[in-house]
Amino acid sequence: MRLTLLPPTTRTPGFRSAPEQMRIFCVSLILFLSFFSGAQNRCGSVFPEPEDFENWIHSKITEARIQRAFAENKAVVYEIPVVVHVMEPASGGSLNITDAAILRQIEILNEDFRRTNADASNTPAVFLPVAADVEVQFVLARQDPAGNPSNGIVRVRGTRDKYSATAHQRLLRSESYWPAEHYLNIHVLDLFSFLGYASFPVSDLPGINNGSSEYIWDGVLIDYLYFGENPTAPEFASFGRTATHEIGHYLGLRHIWGDGSCSIDDFVDDTPLADDDNGGLSSPCTFPSDDNNVCETDEMFQNYMDYTDDTCMNIFTEGQKTRIRTVLENSPRRISLLTSPGLSEPLRVSNDLAITKLLSPQQTECGNVITPSVQVTNFGDNAITSYDIILSNNSTVLQTVNQNSTLNVNESEIVLFNDELIDTVPEDLTFTVSNVNGTTDGNPSNSLTTVPLISTSSQSLPFSVNFEGTVDLQGQTGITHPWEIAIAPKESPSNNALQFKGFENTSAFGEATVIKTPVFNLSGINSAELAFSYAYAHVPGQFQDGFTLKYSTDCGLSFSDEFLFNSYGSELATTSSTSAPFVPADLTDWRDTIISITHIIQAGDASEVQFAFAGQNGGTNNLFLDDITILQTNINATDVGITNIDAPLTTCHNATGTSFTVRNVGYEQITELTYQYTISGNTVTETLDNLTLVSGEFRKINLAIPVNNGVNAVEFTITEVNGIADQNPSDNDTIVSLIKNDFEDTYPLLVDFEMSDFWQTASSNESQIWQRASVGSNGILLADAFSQTVTGTQSWFISPSLNTGMLDSAGLSFRASYASRTGFEDRLRVLMSIDCGESYGFELLDADSDSLAVVESSGSWIPASEADWKEFKLDLKSSIPWKDEIRIAFVFTNGNGNNLYIDDINIGIKPTKSNVGIFTVFPNPAHRKFNVAFDLNERDDVQIRIIDISGKVVFTRQLKNVLNQVYDFDAISQDGFYFVKITGRTISKTERLYIRR
Repeated sequence: MRLTLLPPTTRTPGFRSAPEQMRIFCVSLILFLSFFSGAQNRCGSVFPEPEDFENWIHSKITEARIQRAFAENKAVVYEIPVVVHVMEPASGGSLNITDAAILRQIEILNEDFRRTNADASNTPAVFLPVAADVEVQFVLARQDPAGNPSNGIVRVRGTRDKYSATAHQRLLRSESYWPAEHYLNIHVLDLFSFLGYASFPVSDLPGINNGSSEYIWDGVLIDYLYFGENPTAPEFASFGRTATHEIGHYLGLRHIWGDGSCSIDDFVDDTPLADDDNGGLSSPCTFPSDDNNVCETDEMFQNYMDYTDDTCMNIFTEGQKTRIRTVLENSPRRISLLTSPGLSEPLRVSNDLAITKLLSPQQTECGNVITPSVQVTNFGDNAITSYDIILSNNSTVLQTVNQNSTLNVNESEIVLFNDELIDTVPEDLTFTVSNVNGTTDGNPSNSLTTVPLISTSSQSLPFSVNFEGTVDLQGQTGITHPWEIAIAPKESPSNNALQFKGFENTSAFGEATVIKTPVFNLSGINSAELAFSYAYAHVPGQFQDGFTLKYSTDCGLSFSDEFLFNSYGSELATTSSTSAPFVPADLTDWRDTIISITHIIQAGDASEVQFAFAGQNGGTNNLFLDDITILQTNINATDVGITNIDAPLTTCHNATGTSFTVRNVGYEQITELTYQYTISGNTVTETLDNLTLVSGEFRKINLAIPVNNGVNAVEFTITEVNGIADQNPSDNDTIVSLIKNDFEDTYPLLVDFEMSDFWQTASSNESQIWQRASVGSNGILLADAFSQTVTGTQSWFISPSLNTGMLDSAGLSFRASYASRTGFEDRLRVLMSIDCGESYGFELLDADSDSLAVVESSGSWIPASEADWKEFKLDLKSSIPWKDEIRIAFVFTNGNGNNLYIDDINIGIKPTKSNVGIFTVFPNPAHRKFNVAFDLNERDDVQIRIIDISGKVVFTRQLKNVLNQVYDFDAISQDGFYFVKITGRTISKTERLYIRR
């Protein structure tokens, strides 16, 4: 097509304000013709293709109706066991989710699903005939997967402060997760983008199980601010309905408006059609105005599957009940919930006191005085009013604590012993439960724990261990533990290394097992570094194993919130993926890591420093650790290096936001830093003082740099550190190119790569992947990843500055062709900027190789037919509050997987009717209103005329810049047949319309 640049136009009235938009956005990652959205969203649940799942569930519903015709049975109230995982932030602090708040959320779920909610009386009379008691109840799990008594609440210190609903499913599974066959997993956490997210159920038919049969994660995510009752939540007052909504998805319900217009269904007969959600609708909870009601039905905005504020929600329908119960009776990992062992109280015995946590001592102790303590829990069926805990050393009793407090069923308490003086030789300390309620413990299997204790003075550097001889590490190793010494070829085939046994190790799924170094006295030295080698191969499509490194400065009593090393899953991999148990073949499968620990020394007392390596079991593959070395280094006192430049790839602003990151790689604290930048021959010098930049610490410096049209080369230089010249100037300079262009375009538009356009390519380094090419005679955009072996490169395809023209809703669609290649992972994101490319704060799509692929191929992919293409449709609601300075970017991250082809990037009105053709009129017959939809090959100025059967023109309207929009019209006041005639430079067509007022 010919792409014409148009001047900015004004917006028609009636668009939503930015704050309102932020309340109503929802991402529904629907895997058929629907739309993605990217901003602060209410819900991000994933739905399967309707022709598969809906055919399946419809057949199941029909079967159930036939069975009921032969047997009049009262419905069973189904119970679902719930485990709530509270994911506390990695950086410390608490989400402040109390047990009482969790119990209240479960109560709310039961009230909503059983229709005992107090606001059920607010359901309008028109909907009362279909209001349903779903007859489903939720209970906190009564036993854990190991069969121990449980209250269904798990509190975990996560490895992140915030989590992504889509990107971190594997990570969440590895951190805290109970088998989805038997438990509804609800993770409460600080959630990126969404207020809630749920996995959709799958069918029991082969081949349509919502993707891979090896599911990654199954459950519900709830942002902590919207879990339970929180009247001060920022988007709207939370009354626990986010969980109700998401569990509706988990049990098979779609959004009530079908994530489309009046022609898109939620496949529930008794929920009225709706053209959109009712996000932002709050008290007083009245029906939306008729002007917005294009489906001409009373919208059921009170339904839990709409987006109204919690205060307005109050109803599930009989049709939704049928759908939920059909899913529970047939869907894998839903039907098994009904017979879950989590619903039953575990077999309890009387007087069962368990030692559930060893608090002190740790395996390593500095000094010769310890304060032993353990946590005990009453797992019995009766209250415990007295018990004894014995502390012994190699069978010699050291102390006995006689406790005479009441401990009810499932309650825990901490038992403290007096200080103990320990020797400087290894000893085994054992805690044993004795004499519970004046008799023997009813279950001795959980009544004893032993810690091998080493009292040691701090060692000096250097330290080295290569696992060929004596191993000076503390932790559980050996064939019965996750860590063991094994042959792992490196420089030699017989090399020994420490192996973390993760391959299919599902019995200890999610557990982190720690290996610690000795304690070191690092006082009196200026700098040091820790080095190690590791090897790991990921299993494609599997869960995430992890590997982390932390440090302690108090002899292991507590460890830092800072990770010295932290990597998971495919990011951890040092070699190609494999589905077999991994053993490194040679040196090429290993990766060396060197970490500065100078900042630990400079931070204060470094006399009792210990390091801890942790393997996180995701049940995926084996991890190997070797050649741990800690050495004193001789670095400069004052040395600051530039480590990163963060600058927009393109902008239309006269001054662009740019930042560069520096790091203190010397051992002295930096208090003053002078730098300069030079652009177009002009040099600007600035000094930062009052700094507290300790050794190893990073600092980002933000600037607003004036730029001219075209490419602007900017050189950054550090000139002084603490008032003197930097002692290592080799890392003090860097150059970056800032591109300014002020090309503009207007919605709607089509980029089909047949004609010139104003979109541009850019790259995170010199390796540009995107290129304009052709397949046969068809112009396309190609990411040639198959031949590009340098992985990690981000290549950008960026639009000119766009404005929304006259549109008040919009969508972006494009076609893509891609073949996945086993063992390789590419990634495509579609991002949106509202500041002309300075930043891209809206993620419209994040697709991995599996999401992009139409087939698998081990060779260089070239599409051969239309069947090799798939269409993606993304929602651009988030662009509507902003008139101009919008940019769209297609960002491809090269994983050396396979070639990706993009064609027909189309930005315009979000379609409300499929099979538009050149143009169509709907609904037909029309009542009160009708719509005219266009799908032209290029922009045109169009005249619409409505002609009655006598040939008289009764209505005329001129439309500018028509491409792919849908226009609304009020119907003619007189009933009858009319002709709708469309004429323009590229179109002349007539359709018949019947109007019934």
